[in-house]
Amino acid sequence: MSETKKTWLITGCSSGFGELFVQKLRASGDNVIATGRNAKVKLAHLEATGAAILDLDVAAPADKIESIMAEAWDLYPDGIDVVVNNAGYVMTGLFEELKQQEIEDIFKTNFYGPLNITRALLPKFRARGTGTLLYMSSQAGMYADPSATGYCASKHALEAAVECLSLELAMFAPGIKLLLIEPGYFRTRVWGNINYVPTRNPEFAEYNDAVRAALESQLGKEPGDPDKAVSIMIDLVNGTGVAAGKEIPLRVPLGSDGWSRIKSKCETVLETCESWEEVAKSTDYP
Repeated sequence: MSETKKTWLITGCSSGFGELFVQKLRASGDNVIATGRNAKVKLAHLEATGAAILDLDVAAPADKIESIMAEAWDLYPDGIDVVVNNAGYVMTGLFEELKQQEIEDIFKTNFYGPLNITRALLPKFRARGTGTLLYMSSQAGMYADPSATGYCASKHALEAAVECLSLELAMFAPGIKLLLIEPGYFRTRVWGNINYVPTRNPEFAEYNDAVRAALESQLGKEPGDPDKAVSIMIDLVNGTGVAAGKEIPLRVPLGSDGWSRIKSKCETVLETCESWEEVAKSTDYP
């Protein structure tokens, strides 16, 4: 059992990272509020852990989320200590074939949902002076792929918003900690539940079929072990295990594939800055 019992609110608990968080945290003695859509059905298997089960669709309007967060805060005497913004989905489709509504829908879940939860709880965290907000981003938050506009854009936007918030909290509420996790491919159900945008232009049919076949061929072969990842994320929040004695950065990549892609992206950006330094600086006034 952890030295100080914490209360965690976790979104997207029906499977994958979310489900593992619930199981591990309850086993360690922490309080857990497990949330998800249609929670009575989809989270019924978690009731035996002793977690509180709460129905939450992160894509709901902001006022609805605010009401549910108020309910969640009152479930335990000392409120909520840690929020794990885990709910999200992957959408695959070429930009030219994407409809605006499809992009708006993935933003409601992957971007607005975590931010609305954050906005609802921040006043309570600030009043208390402590709290941790963990955001499940992705290598896609730093590294773009073809056929992934909706997903990459939502994760890029989430990372930018959380980074801005981290700078604000450093001034107004330094006791509140933020953490962006950037996983690569892990063996969770997310890759078996991809939202494939239908082919709307026959010119792209062969390519779309190839993308789908490639993704489906990787199911069950993803390099990342979700059990290990969740244990490390808990360490990062608690400052234990692999995180003991370390200064925790805002962003932490997980998985060899995610790490290598993010590193490659950073090296490319640095190379561009160095190659174009003279041109960039030449635009300044004398």
